[in-house]
Amino acid sequence: MAPLKPYDAPSSVALAPAVLMTDDALLAAVQARGETTGKASSNQTLFIMAALFIGLGGLRWGWRSVVYLAVAIALHELGHVFAMIVFGYKNVRVLFVPLFGGLAMGEPRELDATKNALVALAGPVLGLVTAVGAAVIAVRYGSPAWLVSYAWTALFLNAFNLLPLVPLDGGQFANDALFSRYPVVELIFRLVAIAGLAWLTLTLHLWILGLVALFMLVSTPLAFRRARLIRDARRDPRWQTRELDREAVVELRGVVTSIFKAVAQTKYQAKLLEHVHAVWLEIRKRFPGPGTTVALLASYGFLCVVVVPVIAVCFARFLPRPAL
Repeated sequence: MAPLKPYDAPSSVALAPAVLMTDDALLAAVQARGETTGKASSNQTLFIMAALFIGLGGLRWGWRSVVYLAVAIALHELGHVFAMIVFGYKNVRVLFVPLFGGLAMGEPRELDATKNALVALAGPVLGLVTAVGAAVIAVRYGSPAWLVSYAWTALFLNAFNLLPLVPLDGGQFANDALFSRYPVVELIFRLVAIAGLAWLTLTLHLWILGLVALFMLVSTPLAFRRARLIRDARRDPRWQTRELDREAVVELRGVVTSIFKAVAQTKYQAKLLEHVHAVWLEIRKRFPGPGTTVALLASYGFLCVVVVPVIAVCFARFLPRPAL
């Protein structure tokens, strides 16, 4: 079947629940979603969220500390953004999350686990580079307190993000590079991450990490069922070469229905288009081969075991303790 033209429904139809869309209309909408970009995110939203982050963070951690942290987060997220742009992601944007951190978001045109893993590492790598750069400048110009404080803050932030716990960057990297192709192993990794986040919550008194862990725990059965169904679909060689046609959309609609079989239809059918498109990408996701997987894991291990400790030792040797 020849590809249909992007679906251009009247506003009354576009606002109707996706469950009412015919298979042909859903096919056209999924094709259009894959080919076009959405509206650019508003700078106003970014500024509002950044202001909330600084305002609430200032009350919680102190005003100087939150400014250093905000700059470190912004540069960290820029690393993700640059990598997304290089790999052709669309709708790339950044948000600050008050009392938690930052979030770089983008939509890949095709899912590639290797690219996703590299995007996850790009944030900590750029963040560590800026920390080292700030430290070098501080040593050269008499260690001004503000620059020393930023260097230490950036080091701690990016080292923390390398922990292999979802949803931190290290966890995202490990999941894409190794675990996400095996649902049972991914489930175990997810449960370990939940336990790790709970421990960090109790140790660091960061209650928002506890909320993240609770959300992950509650959504684990759904995530596991989704991973199994997508894995089963990947085993059908047709999916790796087939075109997105009406027959494919019918099957994708069935997969989505199976994923949400324990959920009321009103809670997921309104976003059926997004779910169908996401499942289509996931089924066709490409994973690194053995050599690439080893190279990715070796790079991550070198970064965590060699680079970060060496930077920390150098900071301890040449920089004063941060005055936060």
